Amino acid sequence: MRIWLSGPRILHGLVRPGISLGREDWSPRLPSYRRYELRHGLQEAAKARGETMTKEDADYCIDKALVTGLLDSNGNLNFHMRGTREEIITGILTTAKAWGQLMTCDQAERIADRAIRKARWPIGNLITIGLIGIFLAVTALAFVFGRR
Repeated sequence: MRIWLSGPRILHGLVRPGISLGREDWSPRLPSYRRYELRHGLQEAAKARGETMTKEDADYCIDKALVTGLLDSNGNLNFHMRGTREEIITGILTTAKAWGQLMTCDQAERIADRAIRKARWPIGNLITIGLIGIFLAVTALAFVFGRR
């Protein structure tokens, strides 16, 4: 069951934006085929390291990764890393190997380069923040001088 929280009416009620909330918003779930793939990958990676991993252990790791944000709602790995480019690439390869995902060094380099490019602040954001600050300052001054 999903709860619909509607927002204000726009254009005389023609448009009413809002959000819907459901069970998966509080306890995220993966599609069963994706959970099976991740479970199998974890078990194979553990077997390659010489360890054993039960189905329950793998499910626990998957649920924990969903809650902490390591996996997105589609079961894809999210990489939260800091450091130099080489450290990021090494972290991506290590994380992918731990989850039993096949990834080449070229793929890890492309992911790292794309993330580094997106991490830089574009000049447009700084200009927007500056304009908002100027607007707030002018509004405050107009309010202060308008009361006299």
